[in-house]
Amino acid sequence: MSENFDLSYREKSLQQFESYPYPDISIEDPLNQDIGELHKNCLATPRYRRDKTVIKDQENRILLDVACGTGATTLRMAWANPGAKIVGIDMSPESVKIAEQRLKHHGFGDAEFHVLAIEDLGQLGQKFDLINASDVLYLLPNLALTLKQLGQVLQPDGIIRGNLHSYYQRFNYYRAQTLFQRMGLMEDNPEETELGIAREFYAALGDGVNLKATTWSSSQARIDSDQWILMNHLFQNDKGYTLPELFDALAQSGLTLVDMVDWQKWDWHKLFKEPDNLPAYLAMGLENADREEQLCFYELVQPDKRLLDFWCGHAIASNKESSRNWTEKSPENLVVHLHPCVKNFAPFRQAILDQEKLIPLNLSQCFPFIEQNSWLDRTLLTAFYAPLLNSPQTVESLVSRYLQIRPFYPADLTPVRPEDAKNLIMGMIAEQEEWGLIMIESQS
Repeated sequence: MSENFDLSYREKSLQQFESYPYPDISIEDPLNQDIGELHKNCLATPRYRRDKTVIKDQENRILLDVACGTGATTLRMAWANPGAKIVGIDMSPESVKIAEQRLKHHGFGDAEFHVLAIEDLGQLGQKFDLINASDVLYLLPNLALTLKQLGQVLQPDGIIRGNLHSYYQRFNYYRAQTLFQRMGLMEDNPEETELGIAREFYAALGDGVNLKATTWSSSQARIDSDQWILMNHLFQNDKGYTLPELFDALAQSGLTLVDMVDWQKWDWHKLFKEPDNLPAYLAMGLENADREEQLCFYELVQPDKRLLDFWCGHAIASNKESSRNWTEKSPENLVVHLHPCVKNFAPFRQAILDQEKLIPLNLSQCFPFIEQNSWLDRTLLTAFYAPLLNSPQTVESLVSRYLQIRPFYPADLTPVRPEDAKNLIMGMIAEQEEWGLIMIESQS
């Protein structure tokens, strides 16, 4: 065991999760309906973000869920990566017991679980293609050391998903935690007595008092939820981070940022009324800034995310730079793939194949990671996505299908020019690829 690890620090978290295993979700819940969660837990997503490559041998992959808790994320990983080997570890024997029951209940009886701490991962003797470390890194005393330990069991081309509580977004909760520490409610594992005192304290506070207004809830369901109070107001070892602190820890651990998991929601352009009409110094500064600097700018201007949810990996040569400008390559060499989770998402499949609907489809209602409204004409939706449900398609085949479905301009009934159809499909590809619905493969 690492000499740098404070056992008493670990015991505080262990006691809390042994008493209240997290998350408190029914074992019967299949957890396979949330496309946003499946999309972010699928190895294909970060590998494409980094390498611009399409994974085709998922069944040979080994995935690890660190601090798996009761196995909710472990189950999502199993659904999102069919055929992959799933391994889960947690310090809490009670949590591991529930996680095993959950995976077996849903047909993943071959999932492997261990009562194990992160610093002892080497005992497994395995290297992993995807390591999920959600809702755990912010509870540990040395972020850089933990990331280094995870990197030691990561495949050379593997991906780590981690997340940290945002210091700026959760600042008021840290005030509450500091207050309850000073009141003696967190010296030991908070139980019913401490929960009762916290509820009585907020009930007694005036509604306009800042701490209550910014951290407490008007929802009786939340007030009655022990887990909500424990995970916010009485959370042992909780710590907030800023993005520069994350980037510093990555550098110390020898890892590099791949991207934010919810990259669609970190677009600095969306912070401005007229992003195409900014003062010159601002436009040039942001456009020329590297990705990390753009992210730090967004965080300071709009700290609206509870989690700094990120992917990272070893510093390896990738195809990303050479493939980034695929729009500049000959369309004849491009093959379009439907993201595997999108392909298997029943509501979207139904929308594509429903031939009785004429009204446009709002993609943001199907996919929570698309924030702005994006209305898609049904003709274009069907022409583009229906063939992708069956197999990857060349740009030429997608253009040809569109021309078959819509051969004439509606206004004057003249034939649609092939070049116009091609430009439309290429624009469609660029938009859908950036949102993460499709993946582009360039063939030489």
